[in-house]
Amino acid sequence: MRKILMLVMALALMVAACGNKSEDKDSNSKTKSSKETVSYKLDDGKKIDIPKKPKRIVVLAPSYVGGLLHLGVKPIGVPASTEQTPILKDKIKDIKKVSEDNVEQVAELKPDLIITYNADKNLKKYEKIAPTIPYDYVKHNYLDMQVELGKLVGKEDQAKKWVEKWKKETAKDGKEIREKIGEDTTVSVIEAFEKDIYSYGENWGRGTEILYQAFDLKMPESVEKDVKKDGWKKISQEEIEKYSGDYLFLPLTKGKAKPEFTKTESWKSIPAVKNDKVIELDAQTFWYNDPYSLEMQRKYLKEQLLKNADK
Repeated sequence: MRKILMLVMALALMVAACGNKSEDKDSNSKTKSSKETVSYKLDDGKKIDIPKKPKRIVVLAPSYVGGLLHLGVKPIGVPASTEQTPILKDKIKDIKKVSEDNVEQVAELKPDLIITYNADKNLKKYEKIAPTIPYDYVKHNYLDMQVELGKLVGKEDQAKKWVEKWKKETAKDGKEIREKIGEDTTVSVIEAFEKDIYSYGENWGRGTEILYQAFDLKMPESVEKDVKKDGWKKISQEEIEKYSGDYLFLPLTKGKAKPEFTKTESWKSIPAVKNDKVIELDAQTFWYNDPYSLEMQRKYLKEQLLKNADK
């Protein structure tokens, strides 16, 4: 009987040892997997090692928050400013909000990857916390940027599928709109920000990506010549007519009075104003060019252009 008990105990110890080895192996495998890296090429041509499957991403560039969410990737930290757009507000409600220039807040989240703009003044500090991707906003058009985000998080194919679907659907929209308003009809976007006035090019939010790229509508010659290259241009009140198209889109902030220039005689003399072709936009809804924002903007812009064509 004693020999049998000793044999059972020996077998039990062997099983336990095997189990521990298996657990150790699994644990080591998970650790190795979580630390596995890949090489990623930055906009300046340099290469850095980043997690192959990042789990704790902090996004400090608000333009890219919606793009990651659309890919099914949920950051652990996003800029507080993204709460101001109604399109993303509910999607980020349980994500930590950080100040774009608060290095301590970012460090406390223990990120394994940080995404920001290349002009971020704290870039060197963030690089000490985790691998940091400093995107050059001007270098990428809005569709290429979504594919780039997909590449960053291992979902490039998913991003490309959305891009192809978007191109197909908006090309159809653009054709319908141009047939209604005319192939040579021009559109422009002018916005008052604080005490300044801006005219926008084709890749600067405010619906410009959709109007000029997706719908393939024409810019006024002045915008083509003076604004398109840099993306935006600060203009004077007297220059508004110069940069206005046949249709003029005017982003406005809820709760704030309309710009003072809309009360002037020079404003009232602009053809788009006289012809009732000024289309107001909710500025905060039109800030970004991520897939969620774009889908909403696309529907609104198409609806407004077709409706105003009948006036």
